[in-house]
Amino acid sequence: MRVAIVSTYPPRPCGIGTFTSDLRGALRDADPTIEVDVVSLSRDDHGRPAPEVVANIRQDVHSDYPATTRTLASRGTDVVLIEHEYGIFGGAAGSFVTSLADGLAQPLVVTLHTVLAEPSVREAEALRALCRRATLVTVFTETARTMVAESLLVPPERVRVVPHGAPTALLPDSVRTGRAALEQLESRTVLSTFGLISAGKGIETVIEALPALVTKHPDLLYLVAGNTHPEVVKNEGERYRLSLERLVRDLDLTEHVHFLDRFLTVDELSALLAATDLYVTPYRSRDQTVSGALTFAVVAGCPVVSTPYRYAEDLLSSGAGVLVPFDDPAALSAAVLDLLDDPDALAAVRAEARRVGASLTWPAVGVQMLEVLTEAVELGTIEGEPDVLPAPSSPRVRPDHLLVLVDDVGIVQHADGVIPRRDSGYCVDDVARLVIVALGLDREGRGAAYRRMLTLGLGFLRHAWDAESEGMHNVMSYDRQWVDDPHVGDHVGRAAWALGEVIAAQPPLAVAAPSLLLLESMAGALAGEHSPRGMAFTVLGLARPATDVLPPPLQELLRTLAHRLLVLYTETRTDDWTWFEDRLTYDNARLPQALIAAGQRLGDATLISAGLESLEWYAEQCALSSPVVRLVGNCWRDRSGRPENGGDEQPLDAAALVEAYVEALAATGDRKHGRRAVRAFEWFIGRNHLGVPVYDFATGGCHDGLGSEALNDNEGAESTLAFLQALLALDEAGLQASLPAQ
Repeated sequence: MRVAIVSTYPPRPCGIGTFTSDLRGALRDADPTIEVDVVSLSRDDHGRPAPEVVANIRQDVHSDYPATTRTLASRGTDVVLIEHEYGIFGGAAGSFVTSLADGLAQPLVVTLHTVLAEPSVREAEALRALCRRATLVTVFTETARTMVAESLLVPPERVRVVPHGAPTALLPDSVRTGRAALEQLESRTVLSTFGLISAGKGIETVIEALPALVTKHPDLLYLVAGNTHPEVVKNEGERYRLSLERLVRDLDLTEHVHFLDRFLTVDELSALLAATDLYVTPYRSRDQTVSGALTFAVVAGCPVVSTPYRYAEDLLSSGAGVLVPFDDPAALSAAVLDLLDDPDALAAVRAEARRVGASLTWPAVGVQMLEVLTEAVELGTIEGEPDVLPAPSSPRVRPDHLLVLVDDVGIVQHADGVIPRRDSGYCVDDVARLVIVALGLDREGRGAAYRRMLTLGLGFLRHAWDAESEGMHNVMSYDRQWVDDPHVGDHVGRAAWALGEVIAAQPPLAVAAPSLLLLESMAGALAGEHSPRGMAFTVLGLARPATDVLPPPLQELLRTLAHRLLVLYTETRTDDWTWFEDRLTYDNARLPQALIAAGQRLGDATLISAGLESLEWYAEQCALSSPVVRLVGNCWRDRSGRPENGGDEQPLDAAALVEAYVEALAATGDRKHGRRAVRAFEWFIGRNHLGVPVYDFATGGCHDGLGSEALNDNEGAESTLAFLQALLALDEAGLQASLPAQ
């Protein structure tokens, strides 16, 4: 049997990665004849992967997920095991992993590392979609099994309990080869906590409990071992650890608290836990349904004092530890003193920890998991409709031309061929698009250059806004002089769209907070917007963040503009002209896209229905179902029909059509919308009336237009950004961007 495990994996510092490495070894020990491959999830470069890693998924690149199914098929994989934790997968609530599951031809087993009692709507939807595809689901405790059954995530008969494992080297009678590294613990009464450090670990509760403890036990030492969680470092740096160190100094506890800021080997953990008199897990979330650190401590025979999160309640229920209320230093201090001052009670708790831990070693767990995987192979797959998978012929992001157009001010508007025309200067419209594209490229982990583009673009938008007049400049000359007065127009809506995308991406506070402040300051100007596209762009931006992220005035502005756009639609549409205006102009599909996005965010089915109806009608005007896609040209079109010379077809309109159908797919889950998004994208790569690519495969740029007889040779900012925006939208949705059939 060949097994593939999808998870984080060493050298990435992650508790689930360590779990997966240990589980892989346990499976091979349980049956040396099986092969166990690993599909690793990465976010940063942590070095050379291990030989067993057969594929790598970039966490935030949606197209990597379904593409991996081909690798698994080619290796003859019999069963796939996904280690599920919301934070290790990309997309809203980790939803990207669903596109991998949907494309599998093999039975799927899902291990749930977190089961939430009250998940958000997106968390529930993402996990239910994944579990619906799973042949079997495993959890770590009976409590978790009950929660899964009650939440209707998966039928109870498909749930199995397989406990968390721990290395046999931790058992109390093991040889302590790592002891020398921790000799300083010999003469101390030791409390310890280990693992990746973050605010949710509640370590400050233990520190605040120590003054009462060291008064009675002056030899007491609290050892906190482990690095700060890498995602915490990325977003907050070492702020939490520094706050803990400051608290230690303020309480005059420097002789009683030591921080060991590194990853410990199993031998060192074994020595640490052997020297531990009491192990403490002061975690702050009741929803935590597993803890590898607590498992390790119990296997090592450590008596435990813990807060009552779900896993601790289960594991310690027979007396292997004592539970205390959350965030209660006094209660924690009292519980520790009760045990330290009563040797018989402490010995009884230690004996029970040893008894419980004896059944939780990896050899025992490996046998149980192997039984589950074998059962899944025998049961077979749970069938689901496959997604539109990325094709090998899909164009990939090629940044060459984008990097040529971007300088230290913004992005140059126009080009002669691929040579930037600096005399054309810069405009807010293009810089707003640049912010959205840079955000997508940075999300895909493509390097610091895109983070620089993002902050550079946000600086440009901030400079363009004039709070006094409540207007925004649009055009800047190459010598950095504004050539227009601040005013309200579509460019203000585009800026709002870009800011909303940034806020929704939850970047570091230093990026998100100024973006929200700027958006708030623009609210008055945006509220007075009546231009259909200006309203649509603004709605798209306001619909991106979760509703509770926006202050109430911006939430209300989203509702106001969305319904203003809906009124425009209902008052203008007729049976044969299902549209918002009496003519089709530019960036048309943004109008239905905005209604769909707002309806999805606000839970308004009327908005979604109107958006879908108008989008389908507009797609017919573009002949989307025919062999050749024909966009509305830049001479536009009114109710009387197509003009004799429709003018050049614009990449801007193709991108809008792509993204509108991606929006429809997200709102409805109907995969026909995904197929139509791909169809619209193919305009860029040959499905057009000239049968030629508008995208330039040689430069990574995009031609400015498609004329009646030839391409426009120039590759400016608007067209190049439109192509990239469309491609990134497909990537994030896990859709292909294949070449047209020959």
